[in-house]
Amino acid sequence: MPRSTMCSVALVCALLLPAPRVGAELLEWNQEKVTAAASALLEAAEGLRGALQRQPSPTLGQPGQRAFWALRDEMQGITSASRRLQANLSAGAGRDETFPTYRRILRSARRAARENRRLMLKDPVPAKIAAVADALKALRPFYEEEAPL
Repeated sequence: MPRSTMCSVALVCALLLPAPRVGAELLEWNQEKVTAAASALLEAAEGLRGALQRQPSPTLGQPGQRAFWALRDEMQGITSASRRLQANLSAGAGRDETFPTYRRILRSARRAARENRRLMLKDPVPAKIAAVADALKALRPFYEEEAPL
């Protein structure tokens, strides 16, 4: 199996399958740690967005053309929402105030994962996808008792 396909499968699993935290409680809110995790997410999202922009775009009629542009659009949304989340947390916003933005990022990440399954993207995109997934995993325990379905 090509490396990019394996990374795509790993991203889908990380974002769509529940984590083994059933019955776990939320982590105690730590503004500094959550803000640092949001900063890491923003950095990872910007890195992935840049890597996608450097990928050659499919030509008219080529398989995956629609998925490629949909993925780039979702990454724009993830990057914008990550920037907003990081700025709000840096300004002192708490869990309840930032939860809607966090959820918006997760929904966009799921849609991006769905589009990514249709593509065979070249390095460094798979590594950048893994970095975004890791950053989302770091934020999850501060916002959710159990991983969303």
